[in-house]
Amino acid sequence: MNESRDASNRLTFDFGEIESRSYSIITKAVAKRFNLEPANRLTEGLNEIFQDYKSGDFVVGLEWDNWSGYIVNAKNSKSELLAKDIAQFINENY
Repeated sequence: MNESRDASNRLTFDFGEIESRSYSIITKAVAKRFNLEPANRLTEGLNEIFQDYKSGDFVVGLEWDNWSGYIVNAKNSKSELLAKDIAQFINENY
């Protein structure tokens, strides 16, 4: 698990070893565990999959791309603790 800030200064965690076929399994488990609802439609491309999830004012991106693997991205500063908790859950379970 790598922790960093993206170009927009959003807290980001990536798991380079997680392959695309695990995206839906992990995302469903995260959404259930943290009571998250989709905030937009799922986007799937050749090299990426992503969708934002929310709980109240907390918004996180649950993403995958072929460069970084599975990614958890805090979409606003108040979502950083949630992103950390999700990253820890993924790190412990996947």
